Amino acid sequence: MNKNKITILVVDDTFYNVQVLSIMLAHQGYAVLEATNGIDAIELAKTHIPNLILLDIKMPSMNGYEVCNNLKNNPITQEIPIIFISAVRDIEEKVEAFAIGGVDFINKPFHLIEVLARVKTHLRISSLQTQLLEQTKLLVIQNVSLQAELSHLTEWNEDLYAELKKAIDCQQMRLFYQPIFSFESNLITGFEALIRWEHPERGIVSPVDFIDLIETTDLIYPVGRWVLETACEQLQTWQKSFPKYSDLTMGVNVSTKQLSEFNLVEDVRNILRTSKINPHCLKLEITESTVMGDRDRTLQILQQLKDLKIQFCIDDFGTGYSSLRRLTDFPIDILKIDRSFIHNEEWVTVKAIGRLAFTLGKSIVVEGIETATQLAMLKTLFRSSLKECYGQGYLCAKPLDSDSASEMLASNKKFVIA
Repeated sequence: MNKNKITILVVDDTFYNVQVLSIMLAHQGYAVLEATNGIDAIELAKTHIPNLILLDIKMPSMNGYEVCNNLKNNPITQEIPIIFISAVRDIEEKVEAFAIGGVDFINKPFHLIEVLARVKTHLRISSLQTQLLEQTKLLVIQNVSLQAELSHLTEWNEDLYAELKKAIDCQQMRLFYQPIFSFESNLITGFEALIRWEHPERGIVSPVDFIDLIETTDLIYPVGRWVLETACEQLQTWQKSFPKYSDLTMGVNVSTKQLSEFNLVEDVRNILRTSKINPHCLKLEITESTVMGDRDRTLQILQQLKDLKIQFCIDDFGTGYSSLRRLTDFPIDILKIDRSFIHNEEWVTVKAIGRLAFTLGKSIVVEGIETATQLAMLKTLFRSSLKECYGQGYLCAKPLDSDSASEMLASNKKFVIA
Protein backbone atom coordinates (compact mmCIF):
# COMPACT_ATOMS: atom_id res chain seq x y z
CA MET A 1 0.00 0.00 0.00
CA ASN A 2 1.42 3.35 -1.07
CA LYS A 3 1.78 5.64 1.97
CA ASN A 4 1.15 8.71 -0.13
CA LYS A 5 -2.41 7.53 -0.60
CA ILE A 6 -2.99 6.56 3.04
CA THR A 7 -4.97 8.88 5.31
CA ILE A 8 -5.16 8.46 9.08
CA LEU A 9 -7.66 10.29 11.29
CA VAL A 10 -6.40 11.12 14.82
CA VAL A 11 -9.14 11.83 17.39
CA ASP A 12 -8.30 13.00 20.92
CA ASP A 13 -9.66 15.84 23.08
CA THR A 14 -6.10 16.57 24.29
CA PHE A 15 -4.48 18.73 21.62
CA TYR A 16 -0.96 17.73 22.70
CA ASN A 17 -1.72 14.05 21.98
CA VAL A 18 -3.15 14.94 18.56
CA GLN A 19 -0.09 17.02 17.75
CA VAL A 20 2.41 14.36 18.79
CA LEU A 21 0.65 11.59 16.86
CA SER A 22 0.14 13.77 13.78
CA ILE A 23 3.80 14.79 13.60
CA MET A 24 4.95 11.20 13.99
CA LEU A 25 2.55 9.87 11.32
CA ALA A 26 3.25 12.71 8.89
CA HIS A 27 6.98 12.07 9.30
CA GLN A 28 6.30 8.49 8.14
CA GLY A 29 4.62 9.77 4.99
CA TYR A 30 0.96 9.40 5.97
CA ALA A 31 -1.66 12.08 5.34
CA VAL A 32 -3.18 13.05 8.69
CA LEU A 33 -6.61 14.40 9.66
CA GLU A 34 -7.17 15.81 13.16
CA ALA A 35 -10.23 16.07 15.40
CA THR A 36 -10.54 16.99 19.07
CA ASN A 37 -14.16 15.91 19.52
CA GLY A 38 -16.51 13.18 18.35
CA ILE A 39 -18.76 15.29 16.13
CA ASP A 40 -15.85 16.62 14.07
CA ALA A 41 -14.38 13.10 13.88
CA ILE A 42 -17.58 11.65 12.42
CA GLU A 43 -17.84 14.43 9.84
CA LEU A 44 -14.21 14.07 8.77
CA ALA A 45 -14.60 10.29 8.50
CA LYS A 46 -17.68 10.62 6.28
CA THR A 47 -16.20 13.24 3.98
CA HIS A 48 -12.61 11.96 3.66
CA ILE A 49 -12.97 8.17 4.31
CA PRO A 50 -9.60 7.67 6.05
CA ASN A 51 -7.81 4.32 5.84
CA LEU A 52 -7.54 4.07 9.62
CA ILE A 53 -8.69 5.93 12.75
CA LEU A 54 -6.85 6.40 16.06
CA LEU A 55 -9.64 7.11 18.55
CA ASP A 56 -9.61 8.26 22.18
CA ILE A 57 -12.38 6.96 24.48
CA LYS A 58 -12.69 9.53 27.27
CA MET A 59 -13.96 12.66 25.51
CA PRO A 60 -16.65 15.15 26.55
CA SER A 61 -20.08 15.33 24.83
CA MET A 62 -19.48 12.20 22.74
CA ASN A 63 -17.09 9.46 23.89
CA GLY A 64 -15.10 7.13 21.67
CA TYR A 65 -17.59 4.26 22.01
CA GLU A 66 -20.37 6.48 20.66
CA VAL A 67 -18.17 7.69 17.81
CA CYS A 68 -17.23 4.12 16.88
CA ASN A 69 -20.84 2.93 17.05
CA ASN A 70 -21.92 5.81 14.79
CA LEU A 71 -19.24 5.01 12.23
CA LYS A 72 -19.93 1.26 12.25
CA ASN A 73 -23.63 1.85 11.64
CA ASN A 74 -22.93 4.02 8.59
CA PRO A 75 -22.37 2.09 5.32
CA ILE A 76 -19.91 4.79 4.21
CA THR A 77 -17.57 4.41 7.19
CA GLN A 78 -18.29 0.97 8.67
CA GLU A 79 -15.26 -0.76 7.12
CA ILE A 80 -12.68 1.76 8.41
CA PRO A 81 -10.44 0.02 11.00
CA ILE A 82 -10.47 1.80 14.38
CA ILE A 83 -7.67 1.57 16.95
CA PHE A 84 -8.65 2.84 20.38
CA ILE A 85 -6.03 4.78 22.38
CA SER A 86 -7.05 5.38 25.97
CA ALA A 87 -5.96 5.35 29.58
CA VAL A 88 -8.84 3.11 30.68
CA ARG A 89 -7.72 0.07 32.66
CA ASP A 90 -11.05 -1.71 33.24
CA ILE A 91 -11.06 -4.97 31.25
CA GLU A 92 -14.81 -4.63 30.59
CA GLU A 93 -14.25 -1.28 28.90
CA LYS A 94 -11.56 -2.83 26.72
CA VAL A 95 -13.89 -5.69 25.80
CA GLU A 96 -16.53 -3.12 24.90
CA ALA A 97 -14.05 -1.44 22.55
CA PHE A 98 -13.63 -4.70 20.62
CA ALA A 99 -17.31 -5.65 20.80
CA ILE A 100 -18.45 -2.47 19.03
CA GLY A 101 -15.94 -2.88 16.21
CA GLY A 102 -12.48 -1.77 17.32
CA VAL A 103 -9.58 -3.74 15.85
CA ASP A 104 -6.98 -2.93 18.51
CA PHE A 105 -6.42 -1.12 21.83
CA ILE A 106 -3.36 0.93 22.88
CA ASN A 107 -2.93 2.05 26.48
CA LYS A 108 -1.96 5.59 27.45
CA PRO A 109 0.63 6.84 28.00
CA PHE A 110 1.47 5.47 24.56
CA HIS A 111 4.84 4.85 22.98
CA LEU A 112 5.24 6.22 19.48
CA ILE A 113 7.09 3.14 18.26
CA GLU A 114 4.25 0.89 19.43
CA VAL A 115 1.60 3.12 17.82
CA LEU A 116 3.46 3.15 14.52
CA ALA A 117 3.94 -0.63 14.57
CA ARG A 118 0.24 -1.28 15.19
CA VAL A 119 -0.80 1.26 12.58
CA LYS A 120 1.38 -0.48 9.99
CA THR A 121 0.04 -3.90 11.02
CA HIS A 122 -3.63 -2.98 10.74
CA LEU A 123 -3.18 -1.09 7.50
CA ARG A 124 -1.58 -4.23 6.10
CA ILE A 125 -4.39 -6.43 7.47
CA SER A 126 -7.01 -4.11 5.99
CA SER A 127 -5.29 -4.23 2.60
CA LEU A 128 -5.11 -8.04 2.68
CA GLN A 129 -8.75 -8.32 3.73
CA THR A 130 -9.77 -6.17 0.77
CA GLN A 131 -7.74 -8.36 -1.58
CA LEU A 132 -9.19 -11.51 0.00
CA LEU A 133 -12.75 -10.22 -0.40
CA GLU A 134 -12.14 -9.52 -4.07
CA GLN A 135 -10.66 -12.97 -4.59
CA THR A 136 -13.55 -14.57 -2.68
CA LYS A 137 -16.10 -12.88 -4.92
CA LEU A 138 -14.25 -14.20 -7.97
CA LEU A 139 -14.15 -17.70 -6.49
CA VAL A 140 -17.87 -17.60 -5.73
CA ILE A 141 -18.61 -16.66 -9.34
CA GLN A 142 -16.32 -19.42 -10.61
CA ASN A 143 -17.85 -21.94 -8.20
CA VAL A 144 -21.39 -21.18 -9.38
CA SER A 145 -20.25 -21.57 -12.97
CA LEU A 146 -18.50 -24.88 -12.26
CA GLN A 147 -21.50 -26.24 -10.36
CA ALA A 148 -23.78 -25.35 -13.26
CA GLU A 149 -21.41 -27.04 -15.70
CA LEU A 150 -21.12 -30.12 -13.47
CA SER A 151 -24.88 -30.41 -13.18
CA HIS A 152 -25.20 -30.10 -16.93
CA LEU A 153 -22.61 -32.83 -17.54
CA THR A 154 -23.86 -35.33 -14.96
CA GLU A 155 -27.59 -34.62 -15.41
CA TRP A 156 -28.36 -36.65 -12.25
CA ASN A 157 -30.02 -33.72 -10.53
CA GLU A 158 -32.51 -33.19 -13.34
CA ASP A 159 -34.38 -36.38 -12.43
CA LEU A 160 -34.20 -35.58 -8.73
CA TYR A 161 -35.46 -32.07 -9.40
CA ALA A 162 -38.50 -33.44 -11.25
CA GLU A 163 -39.17 -35.97 -8.49
CA LEU A 164 -38.91 -33.32 -5.78
CA LYS A 165 -41.21 -30.98 -7.66
CA LYS A 166 -43.79 -33.75 -7.85
CA ALA A 167 -43.28 -34.53 -4.15
CA ILE A 168 -43.97 -30.91 -3.25
CA ASP A 169 -47.10 -30.81 -5.41
CA CYS A 170 -48.31 -34.05 -3.79
CA GLN A 171 -47.60 -32.71 -0.29
CA GLN A 172 -45.10 -35.42 0.61
CA MET A 173 -42.90 -33.10 2.69
CA ARG A 174 -43.14 -33.38 6.48
CA LEU A 175 -41.75 -31.45 9.42
CA PHE A 176 -40.09 -33.13 12.38
CA TYR A 177 -39.14 -31.28 15.54
CA GLN A 178 -36.00 -31.71 17.66
CA PRO A 179 -36.24 -30.38 21.22
CA ILE A 180 -33.91 -27.72 22.60
CA PHE A 181 -33.45 -27.71 26.37
CA SER A 182 -32.07 -25.35 29.00
CA PHE A 183 -28.80 -26.21 30.76
CA GLU A 184 -30.14 -24.47 33.86
CA SER A 185 -33.56 -26.17 34.20
CA ASN A 186 -33.18 -29.28 31.98
CA LEU A 187 -36.62 -28.41 30.58
CA ILE A 188 -37.55 -27.98 26.93
CA THR A 189 -37.56 -24.36 25.81
CA GLY A 190 -38.10 -24.83 22.09
CA PHE A 191 -37.77 -26.94 18.96
CA GLU A 192 -35.92 -26.81 15.67
CA ALA A 193 -38.12 -27.60 12.65
CA LEU A 194 -36.45 -30.14 10.33
CA ILE A 195 -37.80 -31.14 6.93
CA ARG A 196 -38.22 -34.75 5.83
CA TRP A 197 -39.50 -36.31 2.62
CA GLU A 198 -42.15 -39.00 3.07
CA HIS A 199 -41.46 -40.95 -0.11
CA PRO A 200 -44.29 -43.31 -1.17
CA GLU A 201 -41.79 -46.16 -1.78
CA ARG A 202 -38.66 -45.31 0.21
CA GLY A 203 -40.36 -44.08 3.36
CA ILE A 204 -38.88 -41.15 5.31
CA VAL A 205 -35.96 -39.69 3.33
CA SER A 206 -33.22 -37.76 5.13
CA PRO A 207 -32.63 -34.16 3.98
CA VAL A 208 -29.02 -35.15 3.22
CA ASP A 209 -30.36 -36.73 0.03
CA PHE A 210 -32.30 -33.73 -1.27
CA ILE A 211 -31.90 -30.49 0.68
CA ASP A 212 -28.91 -29.18 -1.32
CA LEU A 213 -30.88 -29.31 -4.55
CA ILE A 214 -33.88 -27.59 -2.97
CA GLU A 215 -31.76 -24.81 -1.46
CA THR A 216 -29.95 -24.05 -4.73
CA THR A 217 -32.99 -24.02 -7.03
CA ASP A 218 -36.31 -22.24 -7.26
CA LEU A 219 -37.86 -25.04 -5.19
CA ILE A 220 -36.59 -23.28 -2.07
CA TYR A 221 -39.23 -20.56 -2.38
CA PRO A 222 -42.40 -22.66 -2.05
CA VAL A 223 -40.71 -25.12 0.32
CA GLY A 224 -39.29 -22.32 2.47
CA ARG A 225 -42.67 -20.62 2.82
CA TRP A 226 -44.36 -23.93 3.62
CA VAL A 227 -41.80 -24.73 6.33
CA LEU A 228 -42.24 -21.30 7.94
CA GLU A 229 -46.04 -21.47 7.82
CA THR A 230 -46.22 -25.04 9.14
CA ALA A 231 -43.68 -24.48 11.93
CA CYS A 232 -45.38 -21.29 13.14
CA GLU A 233 -48.83 -22.90 13.05
CA GLN A 234 -47.50 -25.84 15.06
CA LEU A 235 -45.91 -23.49 17.57
CA GLN A 236 -49.20 -21.64 18.01
CA THR A 237 -50.98 -24.96 18.63
CA TRP A 238 -48.46 -25.99 21.28
CA GLN A 239 -48.51 -22.62 23.04
CA LYS A 240 -52.31 -22.73 23.22
CA SER A 241 -52.49 -26.37 24.29
CA PHE A 242 -49.76 -26.09 26.93
CA PRO A 243 -49.99 -22.75 28.82
CA LYS A 244 -46.79 -23.56 30.71
CA TYR A 245 -44.99 -23.35 27.36
CA SER A 246 -46.29 -19.95 26.32
CA ASP A 247 -42.69 -18.85 25.62
CA LEU A 248 -41.80 -21.97 23.62
CA THR A 249 -39.60 -21.10 20.62
CA MET A 250 -39.32 -22.48 17.11
CA GLY A 251 -36.12 -22.52 15.06
CA VAL A 252 -36.45 -22.53 11.26
CA ASN A 253 -33.52 -22.79 8.85
CA VAL A 254 -33.33 -20.09 6.16
CA SER A 255 -31.01 -20.55 3.18
CA THR A 256 -28.86 -17.92 1.49
CA LYS A 257 -31.12 -18.09 -1.55
CA GLN A 258 -34.19 -17.37 0.58
CA LEU A 259 -32.57 -14.23 1.97
CA SER A 260 -32.28 -12.89 -1.56
CA GLU A 261 -35.99 -13.42 -2.19
CA PHE A 262 -37.82 -10.16 -2.77
CA ASN A 263 -40.91 -11.16 -0.76
CA LEU A 264 -39.23 -12.86 2.22
CA VAL A 265 -39.76 -10.03 4.72
CA GLU A 266 -43.40 -9.61 3.73
CA ASP A 267 -43.95 -13.38 3.85
CA VAL A 268 -42.55 -13.59 7.39
CA ARG A 269 -44.65 -10.61 8.46
CA ASN A 270 -47.83 -12.23 7.09
CA ILE A 271 -47.03 -15.61 8.65
CA LEU A 272 -46.48 -13.99 12.06
CA ARG A 273 -49.76 -12.11 11.70
CA THR A 274 -51.68 -15.23 10.69
CA SER A 275 -50.20 -17.56 13.31
CA LYS A 276 -50.48 -14.89 16.03
CA ILE A 277 -47.33 -16.07 17.77
CA ASN A 278 -44.99 -13.75 19.63
CA PRO A 279 -42.36 -12.81 17.00
CA HIS A 280 -39.62 -13.23 19.64
CA CYS A 281 -40.48 -16.94 19.72
CA LEU A 282 -39.44 -17.40 16.09
CA LYS A 283 -35.74 -18.05 15.54
CA LEU A 284 -34.41 -17.98 11.99
CA GLU A 285 -31.23 -20.03 11.62
CA ILE A 286 -28.65 -18.98 9.02
CA THR A 287 -25.21 -20.37 8.19
CA GLU A 288 -21.81 -18.75 8.56
CA SER A 289 -21.46 -18.67 4.77
CA THR A 290 -24.63 -16.56 4.61
CA VAL A 291 -23.14 -14.08 7.08
CA MET A 292 -19.94 -13.87 5.04
CA GLY A 293 -21.71 -13.36 1.70
CA ASP A 294 -22.98 -10.09 0.25
CA ARG A 295 -22.61 -8.06 3.44
CA ASP A 296 -24.70 -5.02 2.59
CA ARG A 297 -27.58 -6.93 1.01
CA THR A 298 -27.67 -9.57 3.77
CA LEU A 299 -27.47 -6.95 6.53
CA GLN A 300 -30.33 -5.00 4.96
CA ILE A 301 -32.62 -8.05 4.83
CA LEU A 302 -31.67 -9.24 8.31
CA GLN A 303 -32.29 -5.81 9.78
CA GLN A 304 -35.73 -5.64 8.16
CA LEU A 305 -36.54 -9.05 9.61
CA LYS A 306 -35.09 -8.03 12.97
CA ASP A 307 -37.47 -5.08 13.01
CA LEU A 308 -40.25 -7.68 13.20
CA LYS A 309 -38.76 -8.66 16.64
CA ILE A 310 -37.70 -12.19 15.64
CA GLN A 311 -34.40 -13.79 16.72
CA PHE A 312 -31.43 -14.97 14.63
CA CYS A 313 -29.10 -17.93 15.12
CA ILE A 314 -25.87 -18.75 13.33
CA ASP A 315 -26.11 -22.49 12.72
CA ASP A 316 -23.13 -24.90 13.00
CA PHE A 317 -20.91 -22.09 14.31
CA GLY A 318 -17.17 -22.75 14.23
CA THR A 319 -17.06 -24.74 11.01
CA GLY A 320 -17.08 -21.75 8.65
CA TYR A 321 -15.08 -18.55 8.49
CA SER A 322 -17.23 -15.79 10.01
CA SER A 323 -15.36 -12.86 11.52
CA LEU A 324 -15.77 -11.03 14.82
CA ARG A 325 -16.74 -7.93 12.88
CA ARG A 326 -19.62 -9.75 11.20
CA LEU A 327 -20.81 -11.00 14.59
CA THR A 328 -20.93 -7.43 15.88
CA ASP A 329 -22.40 -5.95 12.69
CA PHE A 330 -25.19 -8.46 12.18
CA PRO A 331 -28.22 -8.73 14.53
CA ILE A 332 -27.34 -12.22 15.75
CA ASP A 333 -28.84 -13.44 19.06
CA ILE A 334 -27.60 -17.03 19.31
CA LEU A 335 -24.56 -19.07 18.26
CA LYS A 336 -25.20 -22.76 17.67
CA ILE A 337 -21.98 -24.67 18.33
CA ASP A 338 -21.48 -27.39 15.73
CA ARG A 339 -21.89 -31.01 16.80
CA SER A 340 -18.44 -31.95 15.48
CA PHE A 341 -16.76 -30.18 18.40
CA ILE A 342 -18.77 -32.26 20.87
CA HIS A 343 -18.20 -35.52 19.01
CA ASN A 344 -14.43 -34.86 18.89
CA GLU A 345 -14.36 -33.58 22.49
CA GLU A 346 -12.75 -30.28 21.48
CA TRP A 347 -13.66 -28.68 24.80
CA VAL A 348 -11.16 -25.81 24.59
CA THR A 349 -12.73 -24.66 21.33
CA VAL A 350 -16.24 -25.10 22.71
CA LYS A 351 -15.39 -23.00 25.76
CA ALA A 352 -13.77 -20.30 23.62
CA ILE A 353 -16.85 -20.02 21.39
CA GLY A 354 -19.06 -19.81 24.47
CA ARG A 355 -16.98 -17.05 26.03
CA LEU A 356 -17.05 -15.13 22.77
CA ALA A 357 -20.84 -15.41 22.64
CA PHE A 358 -21.32 -14.31 26.24
CA THR A 359 -18.93 -11.37 25.83
CA LEU A 360 -20.97 -10.19 22.83
CA GLY A 361 -24.23 -10.55 24.76
CA LYS A 362 -25.40 -13.68 22.91
CA SER A 363 -26.55 -17.10 24.09
CA ILE A 364 -25.45 -20.50 22.79
CA VAL A 365 -27.07 -23.75 21.71
CA VAL A 366 -24.76 -26.76 21.76
CA GLU A 367 -25.68 -29.29 19.09
CA GLY A 368 -25.02 -33.04 19.04
CA ILE A 369 -25.22 -33.82 22.77
CA GLU A 370 -25.60 -37.59 22.94
CA THR A 371 -24.36 -38.64 26.40
CA ALA A 372 -24.77 -37.54 30.00
CA THR A 373 -20.98 -37.30 30.22
CA GLN A 374 -20.90 -34.73 27.42
CA LEU A 375 -23.64 -32.70 29.10
CA ALA A 376 -21.84 -32.83 32.44
CA MET A 377 -18.66 -31.52 30.81
CA LEU A 378 -20.54 -28.70 29.09
CA LYS A 379 -22.21 -27.66 32.34
CA THR A 380 -18.80 -27.59 34.00
CA LEU A 381 -17.36 -25.44 31.21
CA PHE A 382 -20.23 -22.95 31.41
CA ARG A 383 -21.22 -23.24 35.06
CA SER A 384 -21.24 -19.44 35.53
CA SER A 385 -23.44 -18.84 32.46
CA LEU A 386 -25.99 -21.67 32.47
CA LYS A 387 -28.87 -19.25 31.90
CA GLU A 388 -27.43 -18.48 28.46
CA CYS A 389 -26.77 -22.11 27.53
CA TYR A 390 -29.04 -24.54 25.72
CA GLY A 391 -28.58 -28.00 24.30
CA GLN A 392 -29.84 -30.12 21.41
CA GLY A 393 -29.16 -33.74 20.59
CA TYR A 394 -30.14 -37.38 20.93
CA LEU A 395 -29.62 -37.30 24.72
CA CYS A 396 -32.85 -35.32 24.92
CA ALA A 397 -34.56 -36.71 21.81
CA LYS A 398 -34.19 -37.42 18.12
CA PRO A 399 -36.29 -35.30 15.74
CA LEU A 400 -39.96 -36.13 16.50
CA ASP A 401 -43.16 -35.96 14.53
CA SER A 402 -45.70 -33.46 15.83
CA ASP A 403 -47.68 -36.05 17.82
CA SER A 404 -44.61 -37.40 19.63
CA ALA A 405 -43.41 -33.85 20.36
CA SER A 406 -46.85 -33.01 21.76
CA GLU A 407 -46.66 -36.02 24.08
CA MET A 408 -43.26 -34.86 25.28
CA LEU A 409 -44.63 -31.41 26.12
CA ALA A 410 -47.68 -32.90 27.81
CA SER A 411 -45.46 -34.90 30.19
CA ASN A 412 -43.96 -31.60 31.45
CA LYS A 413 -40.98 -33.25 33.10
CA LYS A 414 -37.23 -32.93 33.06
CA PHE A 415 -35.93 -35.00 30.20
CA VAL A 416 -32.22 -34.63 30.85
CA ILE A 417 -30.47 -35.21 34.13
CA ALA A 418 -26.78 -34.43 34.58
